[in-house]
Amino acid sequence: MKLTRVNHLGVVIDDLETAIHGFETLLGLPITSTERYGDELDIIFLPCGDTQVELIRPLKDGDTASWLGANGPGIQHVAFEVEDLAASLAELAERGVGTVGAAPRPGAGNTIIAFLEPQHFGGIVVELCQPLPAGT
Repeated sequence: MKLTRVNHLGVVIDDLETAIHGFETLLGLPITSTERYGDELDIIFLPCGDTQVELIRPLKDGDTASWLGANGPGIQHVAFEVEDLAASLAELAERGVGTVGAAPRPGAGNTIIAFLEPQHFGGIVVELCQPLPAGT
């Protein structure tokens, strides 16, 4: 398994307008894309060099809203990019690392993703993501 880069930091927020003002207006990070992930999340990507900040606002009760309620706004996960998600998950399974929820599954930003069991990483939520070819 080869991690190619930190793809993004997932930041869960409840006040989208204030977060966008801070990152875009005050820090100068441009919004490159926005999307609605099902009916559960609004997602905004702001690049910083080769990495992105992913602002995540829950729209209804669910895992992300529960996380926000328990922890408040802040970094929820770090996402590492891999070239082959299925092979990476198979390798991690051999090492005793499982996933949280369905994996692989469609993710934001034209990716497939998997969240790894956080107990293997000191409680930190780690996401692996594989970009899909444009147009898929």
